[in-house]
Amino acid sequence: MCIALATTLALLVSGPVALAADVPTGVSQGAPAASERKQIELALALGKFKARDRHGVMMSLYQGKWFMPKREKVRRCITKRESGANYRAVSAGGRYRGAYQMSRRLAVGASWMMQREVRKELGADAEKIVIALRNKPTQRWNRYWQDRAFWTIWHKGKGKSHWRGGAHDCMTRR
Repeated sequence: MCIALATTLALLVSGPVALAADVPTGVSQGAPAASERKQIELALALGKFKARDRHGVMMSLYQGKWFMPKREKVRRCITKRESGANYRAVSAGGRYRGAYQMSRRLAVGASWMMQREVRKELGADAEKIVIALRNKPTQRWNRYWQDRAFWTIWHKGKGKSHWRGGAHDCMTRR
């Protein structure tokens, strides 16, 4: 478990070819302490490391309270179906945006849902980022925030109806 978590964090920071040397200074090689996880998550929230990469399928950058590892394949399928895994995507009519093709109303609602938790986990500076997201088109949110919004809306499966249908039913995949 400790090795898997350290590997996951290295992947989040540097990508699939990450080595121990690629992990930011101050992050241990065993299971990260809460302060180390917070440091990495805050960097991702600020758009550093893999959060800048807004195209292609990769592991969810958000892996907090609402993340469901057993549903990660479903999330990946949804990003492929909705946007071709393009976090900058905008639908033909402009109504749906980002990797998950969220409407503006859904994205702003997700930011309200995230705000208190972000303040508690990452502090007031991160909360300011969430508040600023409400004035930013969803396709301009970095990968971390779009992934976090997805898992917040997904809410352990209660919000999955937002991504039902299409030619490709991701919900039947495991």
